[in-house]
Amino acid sequence: MAIIDRLMEKLENRQRAIGSHITCNDPQQTEIIGDIGFDYLWIDTEHSAIGNYTLLQHLIATRAASVPAFVRIPWNDPVLAKPVLEMGVQGLIFPMIETAADAERAVKSCLYPPEGIRGFGPRRAVRYGLDSLDDYIKVESKQILKLIQIETRAAVDNIDAIARIPGVDILVLGPMDLSAAYGKLGKIHDPEVQQIYRQVVRKTHEAGKRILVSHGNTTPEYIAMWVEMGMDLITIGGDIGFIVQGAKNTLTNAREALANAAK
Repeated sequence: MAIIDRLMEKLENRQRAIGSHITCNDPQQTEIIGDIGFDYLWIDTEHSAIGNYTLLQHLIATRAASVPAFVRIPWNDPVLAKPVLEMGVQGLIFPMIETAADAERAVKSCLYPPEGIRGFGPRRAVRYGLDSLDDYIKVESKQILKLIQIETRAAVDNIDAIARIPGVDILVLGPMDLSAAYGKLGKIHDPEVQQIYRQVVRKTHEAGKRILVSHGNTTPEYIAMWVEMGMDLITIGGDIGFIVQGAKNTLTNAREALANAAK
């Protein structure tokens, strides 16, 4: 069974998938978080110090944990997409997509000619030659998920055309940047912002596509909000937050024990 199969089966059965974010460099953290049981991990190279070599270590860790890896590249650029594809990912996330032409360019970056413009050179993607190259070209390479981020006014204005581009598999709601695009950065619960979010979800589903949200907040209230809104994939928390919260809890418990002992 391919790593992606369990996730796709869950989505096809209309079950929601839960993922988390990876932004630190240490792949051991990725393996630990992957072993927890998330449906997928979002490895971020747009807002982190993760370079290609470090990314490779993260992908080795996700394979060890048998968890699908979605990698966000810094920009919609075939040059940035190509080496990540060659490393063997289950999904590629393209930020700041604003038009149907942008989305089409992203899709083509992932596909070999004649459907796309991807250069040829898979290595880890075919397990260094252990897998059938012919099968990879004809089947596996076409199954890499293309995730398109909606995080600007222009993207919302063009949502119908973007969502209907063949090859776009999942639209990604970027709630922070999208709220900022309307002059309300971080005001997730603002009525206008909520209306925009719901519009994106509705338009995505009308086009027969799935939608993912990426947000750091892990409170039950926030998660419930995304569920009620209709998100198919909910990406929450991440390595930094888990470390910070765990450290804070430990220190709080220690101080409480010391205080009780001094009574």
